[in-house]
Formats: sequence, C-alpha cells, structure tokens
Amino acid sequence: MIDIQEKKRKIISFLETNGPSLPVRIAKIIEMEPVFTSAILSELSESKQIKTSHMKIGASSLYLLPDQDQKLEEHTDDLKSIEKEAYLKIKNKKILIDETEDPAIRVALRNIKDFATPFKFQEKIMWKYAFSTEEEIEKLLSPPKPKTNDQKLATDDPVPKAWEAKKEEIKQAKENSKKIESIFEKPKTISPTTKEKKSINDKTFLEEVEEFLEKQNTKIISMEEVDKKKVIAKTQSESEEAILFAFNKRKIDEQELMKCYKKAKSLNLPYHIIILGDLTKKMDETIDAYKTLIKVQKLKN
Repeated sequence: MIDIQEKKRKIISFLETNGPSLPVRIAKIIEMEPVFTSAILSELSESKQIKTSHMKIGASSLYLLPDQDQKLEEHTDDLKSIEKEAYLKIKNKKILIDETEDPAIRVALRNIKDFATPFKFQEKIMWKYAFSTEEEIEKLLSPPKPKTNDQKLATDDPVPKAWEAKKEEIKQAKENSKKIESIFEKPKTISPTTKEKKSINDKTFLEEVEEFLEKQNTKIISMEEVDKKKVIAKTQSESEEAILFAFNKRKIDEQELMKCYKKAKSLNLPYHIIILGDLTKKMDETIDAYKTLIKVQKLKN
C-alpha cells in the first residue's frame, strides 16, 4: 500500500534541497507515475504547502515551496527571448513605466508575473522588480530632498507638508502593488462597432487594442504574437474562450481571413478579428461562410 503522507514528505524534502522543480523530475524522485504524482502535488498546492510558478518550461509549471520564489531566477534561461529581455530590464532598472515601454516589452511584463509586479502610482501603471525591497522602491519613487542651509525645515514650511503628502502617495502605491489581480484581471472585451475613423500610431497599437477590449467582459489570457502590424491573443469572456486577430490596417483580404480561420481551427476555437476600417461588401459575403466561428469588428478609437 502506498504511503501518501510519506510521498508528500519526500516531495517537500526534495524541494527544500533542490529548489523549484518540474513535476516529471519529482515523479522520478518519489518513484510514481506522473499522473499519480500530479494528484499528490495538487493536494500539496491546495493545502498551501507548495505552489506553482507562472513561468513554464515547455508546457509545465515549476513546483516550489512558498519561500522559494527568488530561486525561480535560476530558470530564467528558459524564458522566451522577449520575456528574458523584459526580465533583465526590470531587474536592472527596478521600476518601469508601462506606457513608455515598447509593445512587445509591455506584453512580456504581463507574462513574467514571477518577476514583475504591477502597481499604480500617480495614475500610471508601473512595474517593479518582484524582489526589490520596499526601501529600494520608495527611494526610486521619492523626489529629491530639498536643500536648506541648516538642513532643517521649519514646521510651517510648505515643502515638508508636500513631502508628507508625497510619502503618503508612495505608501499607497506600495499597497496598490499588492493588488495585481485588480489591475490586470479585470474583464476585457470587444465593444460595438463605430463609424469613427482615426489613424493609429504603430507604437501604440497594442495600447489601442487593450483600450478597445477593456470596455467589455473579455480578457486576454495569453499572447500568441505581437508586433507593429498585428496582435494575436487568446481571450476569455463570460461565454467563451476565443482567439483574437487585431490588424493595424483598414481592411484584410480573403487570404488573411483564411489564415485566421486555419489558425482558429487548429486550436479548435472561435475567433474574432479587429480591423481599423469597415468590411467591404465582398468580404462581408465571404465571411458568411464562416458565421459559426467568426466575428469581425472595427476597432473603436
């Protein structure tokens, strides 16, 4: 008879010694089939004795003890190239301003939740290196101290009052950094069509798509591809999971439509397409053949 408790103790002991590990490696250590090992790991996760990483190696997350988060940095060579670039940038700078980063870096920051933590400061979305100390972050967010002759400020001087207000803002920013889910787990979806016509700057196309989705109940759950010309992502709404194709141009042709169709079919998902302009009559007729799977809408500016 298998002693499950002994297997659990062996898993925890192994993680204590070796740090974050893949389930297949853990299965070998406890000499059990992967399917049964996964069941035991799930029980340990539910009881908060272990946790899983957001990052994946292949299709698998890493299992680790609750205090081993920083040990995940030993596995950053397994990140995708753009995600590793974002990781190295946030580790070096400690704080990044979301809106000033390139679209690809902004997407990558959202995918490396083990290493980058979002928060709001002065009404802007910011990112901090997950393992920075509070003192480091406060120093980076703090304005330079005013210079005085005797290094003392009078109690009725407006400067210290302003500094006290600024410290309170920094404190609030740190509290907001603990509410990651409330910032990026808000439902996002596709809004109704509009007649407005407005060109979109290449560098802000991803931001425009995000704002477009933000007004509904659909959220991006993973990024497939992003560049200046398009955004491809999996989305989740209250009713379905789908694949989104957003094109930074006024129209698409039948060949592009077919590529979207084949991609969605390979994933067995319905799909939505966003473009900058309105559909031509010919394209509208072509889309009729795909009504069961497709939804094409115009990007709202």
